[in-house]
Amino acid sequence: MPDVLSRKETEPDEGPARFNGRRLVRWLTILTIGTLTMLVCWQDPLYP
Repeated sequence: MPDVLSRKETEPDEGPARFNGRRLVRWLTILTIGTLTMLVCWQDPLYP
């Protein structure tokens, strides 16, 4: 019977690097969205 209960690794095991590529992309995305959100909230309202 095949071992159906064991889960295969989907990603290669990376070492204890502090900043790998995925973490860097994640932080850049969070910072970009946060900066754009702050700019949208702080801009002058458009009065008619």
